[in-house]
Amino acid sequence: SREKNGDVIAYEDNLDIDEFLNFMYKRLILIYELLSDCGSLYVHIDIKMGHYFKVMLDEIFGEENFKNHISRIKSNPKNFKRSAYGNQTDMILFYTKTSKNIWNDIRVEYDESELKFHFSKKDENGRLYTTVPLHAPGEADINSPSGQLWRNMPPPKGRHWRTNPKNFDIMDANGLIEWSSTGNPRIKKYADEHKGKKIQDVWTYKDPQYPIYPTEKNINMLDIIIKQSSNESSIIMDCFAGSGTTLQAAINNGRQFIGIDNSNTSINVINQRFKNIGFNDYEYIELQHN
Repeated sequence: SREKNGDVIAYEDNLDIDEFLNFMYKRLILIYELLSDCGSLYVHIDIKMGHYFKVMLDEIFGEENFKNHISRIKSNPKNFKRSAYGNQTDMILFYTKTSKNIWNDIRVEYDESELKFHFSKKDENGRLYTTVPLHAPGEADINSPSGQLWRNMPPPKGRHWRTNPKNFDIMDANGLIEWSSTGNPRIKKYADEHKGKKIQDVWTYKDPQYPIYPTEKNINMLDIIIKQSSNESSIIMDCFAGSGTTLQAAINNGRQFIGIDNSNTSINVINQRFKNIGFNDYEYIELQHN
């Protein structure tokens, strides 16, 4: 950090593209070496540089370990005058070291309108539900229960029963199968028992309106990443810690963490953040380099 015209500048980005990519390439190699076999890497980058990073990460981590290009909606629509579409997004590149990565399959709740859309029926008790077929895609194995007759009905051609047909009798006795007027059975799925919807690759996590540091990220976004790709025994590392939002998200989720930044302003902001949340259980180590 330095001062300019009396104002403190938190950090400077004065490298040209080649210098910056070389700077990051060396660090990404080191990150790969440090990462556990079940670890994941999330690289949050501007779209102008993101595709350069995709090529580097494919080389270092292996193209087979590329999981997602997540588009993050970072701001409200732009109305600038240049001859181009407005830019609301940046990108997050998600890689794993191996195929053994931690994945907790975190789901998010439907909002009220989505609930009514996906669970459009209501039972006699007022519970919202929908129905799904008793069968699933995939040719049935006639030697397994999923290919046997149930109440003299075979699964449709090219499909198999979702479970052992004996379970359908139990479900039917408990009122969990709905029969149409033509005698077609379907399984009831209740909204209040649903785990939620799978997270997709377009996220709306806007930057803080009044950031305490220029690159401060949305803590809810970091919370999801940590919950999804780590366990309580995991260590979270942010190599460009900035305002320390990732570190706070790690604390909130009971994870150990390592934060690194070479900006004195960043270090001061992080220390103040820790004080604000009453967190004192950390060790500060200053590293010198030649």
